[in-house]
Amino acid sequence: MSQTRNKYKALHGKLNVTGENINRIRLEQNLSAQQLSDKLIMIGLDIHRQAIYDIESGKRTVADYELCAIAEMLNISADILLKDFSKIVKEDKK
Repeated sequence: MSQTRNKYKALHGKLNVTGENINRIRLEQNLSAQQLSDKLIMIGLDIHRQAIYDIESGKRTVADYELCAIAEMLNISADILLKDFSKIVKEDKK
């Protein structure tokens, strides 16, 4: 089975559309992947440091509830994490 599970060539085979934004915002907030993982674990979401790296590099999918929790721990809206992909979808609609 192919690693690529999406039809959007703009994703370059990545398994999620939010990883780069999660990484950028996490670094802007001077949070390590371990610190973000610790925050998620404290609210009952078992996402370890390596999983954070895998999400950010596009090697792991992100469930909707995980995305909401990550956004909350970064003190942002999930929409911010999705905005780049939203642009792609809008362009494809035309």
